[in-house]
Amino acid sequence: MGLEAGRRKASVRRPLPLLQAIVFVLVITCVVVNYAYFSTRVEPLGPRIALSKTQHATRGFVVPMFDAMIPIGVSLIQELRRYGNNDVIQVYHCLGELSPLSMQLLHRADDFIEVIDVCHEYVTQGNLTLEQAKDFRNFYIKPLALIHTRLEDVILLDADDILFSDPAALWDVPAYKATGTIFFYDREINENSYLNGKHRWTNDAGVDVEENTLREMVRMFESERFGLRRNQPSDHVRNSLPFNSQGAHEQDSSAVVVDKRRHHIAMDVLWFLITAWRYRFTYSWGDKENFWLAYELSQSPYSFSPHGTSAAGGRQGHDVQTVCGDIAHFFPLDGRDDILHINGNKLINPYTKIDAVNGYDHSFQASKLTDLVANLPGYFAGLRRRGPTPIMQPNSSCPQECMYQRGAIAVTNAQRQSMVQRISDTFEVAAAVDRHVVVQQGVVLPIVTDADAARAVSSINQLRRVGYQGWVQVYHCAGNFPSHVLQTFVRIDAYVQVVDACQGFILNGNLTMDQIPDFQNSYLAPLALIHTSMSHVVVLNVHAVVLQDPTAVLWSDVLYSETGTVFFHDHHDATSKSFLNHPATYIDERGRSVAGTALEAVVHTFNYSKFNLDGPRTLSPSLKASRAWNHQSASRQDGSLFAVDKSRADKAMQVLWELITTTRFQHGYSKGAKENVWLAYELSQLPYAFSKFGASYVDGASPWTAQYGPAKDDELLVVMTALSDVASIDDLPANVCRRRLEGTTDDATCLDQHNEGAQRLTSSQVQALKVRAVSEAVAAVVPKVTHDKRNLALRVVVGTLHVATTVYLVVWVLIMLFSSGPNVVTAKFYQPKVTAAGYTMISLMHVGALMVPNLCHRKPAVTSLWKPLQPPPPPVTVRRLSSKTQSRIIVRQLSKRAATDWFDHVFIVFNFIVILCQGRQAYEMLSTMVDPTKVVSYAAIVLLYSVLSPCLVFINNIQTKYTLVCYADALFSFTLSCGHPMFSVAIQALELIVVNPNLVRNNRWSAETLLFARLFGVTGPVDFFVKHVMHLSTYFTICRLANTAHLADSNKDQSSDLQRNHQNRVMRRLNLGVSSGLGVVCAILLGRCLLYRE
Repeated sequence: MGLEAGRRKASVRRPLPLLQAIVFVLVITCVVVNYAYFSTRVEPLGPRIALSKTQHATRGFVVPMFDAMIPIGVSLIQELRRYGNNDVIQVYHCLGELSPLSMQLLHRADDFIEVIDVCHEYVTQGNLTLEQAKDFRNFYIKPLALIHTRLEDVILLDADDILFSDPAALWDVPAYKATGTIFFYDREINENSYLNGKHRWTNDAGVDVEENTLREMVRMFESERFGLRRNQPSDHVRNSLPFNSQGAHEQDSSAVVVDKRRHHIAMDVLWFLITAWRYRFTYSWGDKENFWLAYELSQSPYSFSPHGTSAAGGRQGHDVQTVCGDIAHFFPLDGRDDILHINGNKLINPYTKIDAVNGYDHSFQASKLTDLVANLPGYFAGLRRRGPTPIMQPNSSCPQECMYQRGAIAVTNAQRQSMVQRISDTFEVAAAVDRHVVVQQGVVLPIVTDADAARAVSSINQLRRVGYQGWVQVYHCAGNFPSHVLQTFVRIDAYVQVVDACQGFILNGNLTMDQIPDFQNSYLAPLALIHTSMSHVVVLNVHAVVLQDPTAVLWSDVLYSETGTVFFHDHHDATSKSFLNHPATYIDERGRSVAGTALEAVVHTFNYSKFNLDGPRTLSPSLKASRAWNHQSASRQDGSLFAVDKSRADKAMQVLWELITTTRFQHGYSKGAKENVWLAYELSQLPYAFSKFGASYVDGASPWTAQYGPAKDDELLVVMTALSDVASIDDLPANVCRRRLEGTTDDATCLDQHNEGAQRLTSSQVQALKVRAVSEAVAAVVPKVTHDKRNLALRVVVGTLHVATTVYLVVWVLIMLFSSGPNVVTAKFYQPKVTAAGYTMISLMHVGALMVPNLCHRKPAVTSLWKPLQPPPPPVTVRRLSSKTQSRIIVRQLSKRAATDWFDHVFIVFNFIVILCQGRQAYEMLSTMVDPTKVVSYAAIVLLYSVLSPCLVFINNIQTKYTLVCYADALFSFTLSCGHPMFSVAIQALELIVVNPNLVRNNRWSAETLLFARLFGVTGPVDFFVKHVMHLSTYFTICRLANTAHLADSNKDQSSDLQRNHQNRVMRRLNLGVSSGLGVVCAILLGRCLLYRE
């Protein structure tokens, strides 16, 4: 059979033109409907609690900070990112040294930040007592942080380090790879103190001898405590300046590089030094000597920089070879003479240091920036080895900051510009801090459980949707959440502060650690009310769905203006004998035993004299008229929402503290904490006000509580939800009881369809409940322990796809490069070298994703370091952060919505192109019949996905849907671009090698193989575009699949305008119909190809 006959036999008639037109129309419609609606919606719908972006990092920086260090600390983060570093930065502090404002500034600066209160964690775990922990609110937090960090490759930095290159290069220094450490030397200061302090002791021979502190520590160290033999000091110690009484200091700890995977005993010794021996020996100025001593005493190898210390400053007038100034260090590698960093607090700090430890004058003067720039150092002390100095301290003509006769190197222009930039960044942050908002009014959201944290995210979004634009303070108690969960709140909204209500009271001695569990429940709400510095407060339960701006409704109400309070009535149960109506026997003020209720017991036994009150001489009219006082209800207040003016409530807050710390344990008068706030007003004899309307109901599986606004014309204000009980979005409430005065019938019979007491919820109210239900479902992706097996399986799948695609592309590259001219002409390959270059680039992308697992994951921005989230404007009565100088915090945030929309549209356009390319490839396969097995398998894949993809839209669980779509997209794209061609090649090869080696001489087989090569090779400019788009799509979908293990690193943090009406059933049905139609047409085309084959 001739070649042409074989080609005719392998070819087929083309499908009918009508079917061709239909398939292209359906492809385009499918793209518009499916990808504009579905593909963007499988992304998380909005800010939510998710897995920490940094939880899988194994290397990074540890930087201790406290409030006064925030300006230089944030500018250090910016400096690291300017040098191209993307490693995680862990900011450590001790017992709340970072205020909510400081936390907010840190998290607005960078996404890859973890803020850790190490002292609190160790106190909670029982490793330190509270008093011991207070001793680490200084330099000693650095070794404590090194012990604590989960990172393995660690670089400890001081916040006042001024960098001139990316310090991540230290991890590649041979000394680090050899020993797992790099330490830097301190100045050579010859004085009789610290490691060179003099002591006398009597040796074994009875001779009284003198030794310095370092020799004494080496001699007395209890090696056996750590399972070590007593050993001679290392060569480094024996040759060191302190050991030979030629210097008082050995190490500078402004930069410490440690591999924690090695030498675990060194960490044990370090703990021993900072918790025990630091109180026994005066061997170190601050923390710095502890690091190298821990390695020396644990007999672990360590390495110092080969260079001695430098200084950054000016030359002495009488000695130009002596430079005096702040300590600086050369890069620790022989052959390099570049400065790595300066430890220069006074060179960049906008504040004035008033003591040697953590004391700063926080007064800010912008004019100081000019002075700092004018006084930048002009010289560095020269490169040298460490050696003794002839200068004995103290010496007024050559103080210890001077590098005597060490030479001078001029500061380069680039180094000067780097220092100017650092000062500018520091002052910009300091200006923002100086003009920070004094939060005078806002909403308090207490969170207790993981589910509460998720609901709080949804609550904040709901507050913004109803128009509230002020501050929200999210309260928790003593770190009952992982740090990255709390940091989520700061990231999602510029006007959110996260506050620990318990820690401040613990530090002040008002609470003990044993009392913490007593407030990790609903009693956190009154504790937060006492703690907050805001004057006008609305306390909101995270279960509550607000339908109006609660601050606008409550703060403007006449009740609030008259009494400074607005409380809401709870539902009443006249038959209940619990809580306020619980029977109780008490001794009244006359000493008589009285049988009454728990409410009466509280009122008559309260210690009024403690607060200079006369006692319950006259009960308030409000209490006398209440159902609870008249034994008709077990509860009075609904704790889901209330408003308080704290500026008029000093006495009430004192009484409230007494109630929640003492009285609550004497009388079981409240279900949770809700009765305590109005009781505090009652007992302190201050006026307070309840809404004149009773609690209402909305329908559901069990009726939900609702509240109307306190004014006569107010609409429904808030609904207390039980969204976890809602099986479907269609089961949300539709009816609400009409407004009724307190004191009328209180039951849910008004919801009866035949009862005129109910009314339909408005469309906006229903929509608010739907949006809250959806966003809460998304926010419920709370961090949990990662399942290693599942992640391992995912990594195996991702790795296999990357490897298989790379192999396929490399084979084509080799074919394109080494095919002879006649073969290229016969196969009709288009521009073989250009195609090989394109495939090489894509294969390198796959190799990069394999070699650097985080390559597919989102990196923090380098050029725009302040996270660009658009905050709402604050209320009129709250002063803003301010205008221009807020550029990095707020002005850059203005483009976030536009950027997000731009990303969505680009995403859709790219997917549109991908589908068209895949459709063209499928059409070519169906039109050019090469082999029934290959065509049927290829078409089956298209048919399967056309049916599968719309069905995924009906999955309710957002996380499951996202994961399944990522898997489907990756496997589908891989199969169409690489997998199916590889399968076809395998079939061809097996048929030739195993079945019939003589096929190579068969013209039909040769023709089929040639057509196959033309089909999957690049044969024209359009084909070039199609193939490359499909391969790029495969790369991106595999990367997207890899990101399912890091859900927080998905394509978008926030919902776009395209993500509205997620539950629209009409769109889902249209999507299903269009995709199914495409599948039907593809099936017809397949059948026609098979039936009309010649």
